Amino acid sequence: MSAPASSPPPPAAELPLSLGTRLAYGASAPAENLAINSINQLANAVFNITLGVPLLLVGLALSLPRLIDVFLDPFIGNWSDRLESRWGRRRPFILVGALLCAAIATAIWFFPAGQSTMFYFWWLLGGCAAMSVAYSILIVPYGALGLELVTNYHERTKLMGTKSILHKASGIVNQWLLKWVREAGAGDLVVGGRFCAPLIGGTIAILGFITAWRTPERPRPVTRQARPKTSIWLSWKITMSQPDFRRLVLAQIFIYMSFLVIDTTGFYLNVFYVNGGDMGVGAGMKGWYGTAFQGCGILAVPLIVRLSRRIGKKHTFLLCTLTIAIGGVAKWFCYAPGAGWWLLLPSALMGPGLVAVMVLVPSMTADICDLDAAESGQRREGMFNSVLSWALKLALTGSILLANVVLHFVGWDTALKAAQSEGTFFAMRIVFAGGTVVLAGLAAIFIYRYSVTAEAVAAAQARATRVAAN
Repeated sequence: MSAPASSPPPPAAELPLSLGTRLAYGASAPAENLAINSINQLANAVFNITLGVPLLLVGLALSLPRLIDVFLDPFIGNWSDRLESRWGRRRPFILVGALLCAAIATAIWFFPAGQSTMFYFWWLLGGCAAMSVAYSILIVPYGALGLELVTNYHERTKLMGTKSILHKASGIVNQWLLKWVREAGAGDLVVGGRFCAPLIGGTIAILGFITAWRTPERPRPVTRQARPKTSIWLSWKITMSQPDFRRLVLAQIFIYMSFLVIDTTGFYLNVFYVNGGDMGVGAGMKGWYGTAFQGCGILAVPLIVRLSRRIGKKHTFLLCTLTIAIGGVAKWFCYAPGAGWWLLLPSALMGPGLVAVMVLVPSMTADICDLDAAESGQRREGMFNSVLSWALKLALTGSILLANVVLHFVGWDTALKAAQSEGTFFAMRIVFAGGTVVLAGLAAIFIYRYSVTAEAVAAAQARATRVAAN
């Protein structure tokens, strides 16, 4: 039986996406990256080192608001799955979320002067809580839009590759933020932050608007038989019942945690151990090794896209995870007093690993969405992406909290700065290097057990097309 005239397959499902569409979709990747990481990059330097907020409190302020997302992300994902509006299901959320993120990323640095350390703790905590809500509104529907934008097995990887290049380019900006803010304020991070914050906020708003304005949405599939709506909790249960999806989620958590210690423990080692407490030199070196990390990631994207076609997404993912472990070993040897440019080596080695997560996890999740839709008859990209988003935030939260807790328990004393004991620096290096290797190894175990193939996805898509036609 032929398909009804009212439900032809969308062009994006048949033809490769144009470069313009891929760039328009990818524009919000730098927006969401700047929104969350502009705060994470500067929080310890401003609130701990400059304003004197205890290290543990800074960690709590950055991490506790993520608990909001445990409840909010599935709600936003399910809402965007079911929304019907003239502007689509995802784009209204993306626009509102980007504007809110822009406003909060600007306002958080305009705290009043001369207050107590507890005041500044509560200010940071409130700002991070507000950003957590805004970020969910942006990131969950944005990721879902990418999962459903194209149906071709390999074109999905190409789309995520374009998005990842733009994301990594903004990551270079993040790595230089500390130096730029310091120079903008002539050494005063508070003054510099207030100068740079409106520029960051304006960039976030413009990039989010581009995605909402220029990215098309694939129409919801039309079937002859209406299906009952699924409650949010049942949808969550069905989503988490997919074993291969659970493996991807866990792999993503462990890989992100293996990276994010760079910007916490690594920052303190860079400034106070490698460079003897010279904040100016440390900030500059942070910019350079961050650029090496992001730049090598950008260069790896075309290779990852090509490799995924030749050896498959799973094996490409495993290969990139190996580079993370090698980078972790290099950290032990390169983070030494007076190391200078050797600090770039671990970051360069690890760059392709994070790109693999950003390119392959969404692409592989979109494949799982097709298998789920063929079985259930419902599209659940919003819910799937809400879980991915929640997992990313869990990794971010765990990394920030764990790194700051570890710094506390190994005896870090902010007042001593570069005069910490040898035992403290030794313990920090163990966590920094060894933690990366262990976490990358755990991620590899879950990637190895992933079982979805291109043939299974093609069969599921064909089955879903037959069901829609009947």
